Amino acid sequence: MTNRIFFSELLQDIPLWTALIMSVYPDLKNEYIFYVSLFVGILSSLYILYMMKKGEYTVEKLFDKPSEAFPFIIYSFSILLFLLYLTVEGKLYMSGFVWGYVILTATGELFLMGRTTPQE
Repeated sequence: MTNRIFFSELLQDIPLWTALIMSVYPDLKNEYIFYVSLFVGILSSLYILYMMKKGEYTVEKLFDKPSEAFPFIIYSFSILLFLLYLTVEGKLYMSGFVWGYVILTATGELFLMGRTTPQE
């Protein structure tokens, strides 16, 4: 995984972290900050999808270095569990936007991961 893709993967999670922080600390709720973070996450997701379409980010490259992939999978799973917990408790800030964002980006990534082949 290149540094740009790794950085994009982290930026992609900004809306999730923003929603988590605003859910845990209700005094920090700010609609504009959430929408800005959502915009940054969408741009980052579009970049990742673009790299997948070009074949520069594939399943093979993701798992090329297990020492990088394993912690990333644990991190992703943990944040999803925390989002799910807050949703069940009814405390997740902007839950419709958050889950819509997660579902759309995950669907796009799974769709492109399955059909792209790396360029040689």
